Amino acid sequence: MKLYAAAIATLAFTCYAGEPIELEYKFDNDKPIPFEMIQEMNQVQKIQGQVIEVSSRNRSLMNSQLIETNKDGSVLIGNTTESIHFTLSAPGMELDYDSTIPADKSKLSNPTIASVAGMVGIGVQLLISPDGAVLDVPNIDELTKFVDAMEDPAVQATVRPMMEKNTLIALNEMNYRLLPEEPVESGDQWNRVFDVPFEFGIMTTSFDLTLDSVKNGVALISITGSMAMPPISQQSITVTMDETSVNGSMKFNINDGVADFFELTSVSGMIGKMDGMPDPILEMTMTQIVKNTRLDN
Repeated sequence: MKLYAAAIATLAFTCYAGEPIELEYKFDNDKPIPFEMIQEMNQVQKIQGQVIEVSSRNRSLMNSQLIETNKDGSVLIGNTTESIHFTLSAPGMELDYDSTIPADKSKLSNPTIASVAGMVGIGVQLLISPDGAVLDVPNIDELTKFVDAMEDPAVQATVRPMMEKNTLIALNEMNYRLLPEEPVESGDQWNRVFDVPFEFGIMTTSFDLTLDSVKNGVALISITGSMAMPPISQQSITVTMDETSVNGSMKFNINDGVADFFELTSVSGMIGKMDGMPDPILEMTMTQIVKNTRLDN
C-alpha cells in the first residue's frame, strides 16, 4: 500500500511539473474550513505641514462552509465571521475591542467599535464559478434585513454600504477571482481587473498573476498590480490618487480547491489641492495589508 501511494504521489508530481494544470475552486470538504483574516492599515497624512498618523488592525476568524455543488461546476459557500479583534491608533484615540472578551461589550457605545462588532455572526452566501467569479449573493435579502434591524443609526449607516450586493460581489471577487480561466503551467501569466464601487465612484485594481511553481500539490502564485480612481472634488478641493503599487502571493491547494494562504500589500498616495493654490494642502500615503490563512492544515 505504501509503495502504491508513493507511486501515485510521484505520478501526480510529474504531471504537475510537465503539463498544464487546471486551478479551480471546489471547497470539497465535509466540514467548515476555518480561516484567519488579518487586515492592517497604516496612514500618514501631511496637512499644511502637520503630520498625522493613523493605524488599525482587524483580526477576524471566519468559517467557509460548502453548501452545494452545481452541475456547471459552480459552488455555493457560506462565509461567517465568528470573532473580531480590532485595534485603532489615531491622535487622541486608542481603541481595542475583542468580541471574545465579554467585558468588551461595554465598549459598543463607541460607533467605530460598534460598526466593526456588527459584522460578527453575519453569514454571507456566495455563488462562485470554478475560476472564482462571484455570480450571486443568494441571501442578500437576509443581510438587508439584518442591517435594517440595527438599532444605532450611525452603525447602520457604516455597515449598509458594505452589505450592498454589488459591493459584496466586487470585494469578494478580489479574494476569489484570481485563478486563470484556462489550464496553466509554471511561468504562465494572466490578468484580472476589479472595479469596486465606493462613495465617490469606482476604484479599479489591476492584478498581473504568475504561476511560479507547483510543489506538493500546492500552486504558488505571485501577484503584482496597480490601483486607480477618479479625482474626488468637494467644494474647492480636489483629491487625486498618485503612485500606487500592489504586491502579493497565493498558495492554492489543487486537491482541495481552496486557497491555503493569500497575502496582498497595497500602497497608494493621495494629493489634495485647493483651487487657485499651486501646492498641495494634503499629502497622504496609505499602506494596506491583507492576509488570509487557512487554519486546518
